Amino acid sequence: MKRWATPLTALAIFLLNVLLNGPLFMHGELPFRGSIEDGYVAIARFVSAHPNPWGWNPLQYCGLPTRFLYVPALPYLTAALARLMPHADLANIYRTIVSLATCAGPVTAFFFALNFTRSRRWSLVAALVYSLLSPSYGLFPAVEKDRGIVQLPWRVQVLAKYGEGPHNTALALMPLVLLALWIAARRRGYPPVLVAALLLAATPLVNWVGAFALAIACVVLLLASLGEPEFRAWRVCAAGGLGYLLACFWLTPTFIRTIVFNWPTDSFAYHFDKPQHWLVAGLVSGVLAIRLLFRLFRGSYYLCFVTMAAFAFGWIASVFYLYGLDTIPESRRYAIEFELFLALALVEAVRLAMRSPNSTVRLCAIGTGGMLLLAGTPQLWAYATQGWRPWMPAPREQSIEFHLARWMADHPPEGRVFASGGLRFRMNSWFDLPQVGGGFETGLTNRMPWDLAYHVRTSKDARAEHETADTLLQLKAMNTQYLVIHGPKSREYYRDYIHPERLTAALAPVYHEEDDTIYGLPARPLAHLVSREELPGVDAAEHPWVLGRYIAAMEDAARPVLRARWLRTDALAIDGATPAGRLVAVRVNADPGWRAAQDGREIPIETDNLGFMVLGPAPAAATHIELEYHATAEPRLMAAVSVLAWTAALAALIIIWRKPSVLPTTN
Repeated sequence: MKRWATPLTALAIFLLNVLLNGPLFMHGELPFRGSIEDGYVAIARFVSAHPNPWGWNPLQYCGLPTRFLYVPALPYLTAALARLMPHADLANIYRTIVSLATCAGPVTAFFFALNFTRSRRWSLVAALVYSLLSPSYGLFPAVEKDRGIVQLPWRVQVLAKYGEGPHNTALALMPLVLLALWIAARRRGYPPVLVAALLLAATPLVNWVGAFALAIACVVLLLASLGEPEFRAWRVCAAGGLGYLLACFWLTPTFIRTIVFNWPTDSFAYHFDKPQHWLVAGLVSGVLAIRLLFRLFRGSYYLCFVTMAAFAFGWIASVFYLYGLDTIPESRRYAIEFELFLALALVEAVRLAMRSPNSTVRLCAIGTGGMLLLAGTPQLWAYATQGWRPWMPAPREQSIEFHLARWMADHPPEGRVFASGGLRFRMNSWFDLPQVGGGFETGLTNRMPWDLAYHVRTSKDARAEHETADTLLQLKAMNTQYLVIHGPKSREYYRDYIHPERLTAALAPVYHEEDDTIYGLPARPLAHLVSREELPGVDAAEHPWVLGRYIAAMEDAARPVLRARWLRTDALAIDGATPAGRLVAVRVNADPGWRAAQDGREIPIETDNLGFMVLGPAPAAATHIELEYHATAEPRLMAAVSVLAWTAALAALIIIWRKPSVLPTTN
């Protein structure tokens, strides 16, 4: 029975988390309307129907490559399970995956602590503290204010209220990755390095915020390991290099560069200015000071590491929540890493103090533990006794977002939908409606649709007539046919228009329900004829009037009309006349992967100042143009490198397993 004690303890921790967070596993939508969860579901829904990772998604942001929607692990896992369970609800499959990972987080923390403490009891205490208590509520007033309708640990709160499923999944993996790196650095042989590499590869394929947190934790791990006997840092580096080769089929240099340059912009315009220089210097100095103190006083490696990690993530989160400054992009999101390492550090400090031969030290440890437990009792009591009723899911059909999306699906637009707030996240999780926005901007190579959308929503001069005219130019340039505006009494969470009356007075409503209205603009085809002088001018977001001649050409009734239709998600057909001296403007994002052929002959593609495609066809009274999207050489090359890496890694493992052990011989 003793050998079953550890797995049974781990199972008990997991089941406790599942029991306390039951609504996460139920059908329907949770009552937190600010969640971005359905944005991930929309990606999973698209790849379930169109699994080609080198394809094109025409439904979001005026079109973008599938591989730039998001990192692939969760969307493709959800899509694969949906194929295996065709009658299951895809949204419920996705939430079940990330909820299971969130509930497994304390389990991975338990095994991490157990490896270093060799104490099942104290590892259980650490896992329970992490499961049940959130110091962020007491430390950060903004987090306490954001408590919401139920008492949940902050890691569960950000999952339920804000949809942080991928981040929680990556956080659940982190203790396993760090443990695998520790083992790989201390043991000989290839298999530990391969295991560490596999886990290192998995994390950035799940979530890039979690991957950045893991990178910070790995640096701390290496610093804490300086001088540790039998710790070989080169094996950690080898695992990192192999991990990248295994994941580079998706993490291509272009993908990484796009994420790196977009992320600060999407993080409330983060800039690495002088305050950030000082904050990073303070972070590094604090971590090094802790390492020096442990070196001087010969403290334990495990306590040193978790203390350094708790300080690092605590610094990042605390500076943001207390002073409003970002040390790194989106600093607020690292509070859940801070809570993980703080729980491990506090429990380990109490454990070591309880082992001290000095009775005063033991008494102080008991008092400290008692005070911390007393401080957390209100949280613990509320979490354990509140039940499921306050946050039970409701059918999606009851939400106003679903009603609006269903009406538009029943009246499919020829153009695009301009939706904001939660509707833009949810819409494509239910219906194939092309929209100007989408779920996640960090993968955009053309940010012009997002910039134009931001100016449409936030223009503040409601009285100026030119403001309305300029906004209409921007909407038409993005081929908007439906504009959705949520009034002040809407059940939609964000309601992020400033002075929407500047638009409502100029547009005709086509559908109204409660305090939400869909307005219609004239339907226009995706492609139209222009002269070179009529192409959009520079900086249309700040100077919308540069779109005037472009929109006038699109609305010119005297010009031949081009008929554009999608043959597949990655193929667009255009038919009509192409007079001499005319170009074909296609309001779809340009990308090096597009190829255009007119009646079977390839024609050039240019990019206009909106980032859209412009074709140079030969004159013809009637012609057929086909645009097809194919991945460029880079993702194909990196996929080949990844296949070779996987083949070599697995072949080496098989060779090692089949290699006969050498037995000592006797005379």
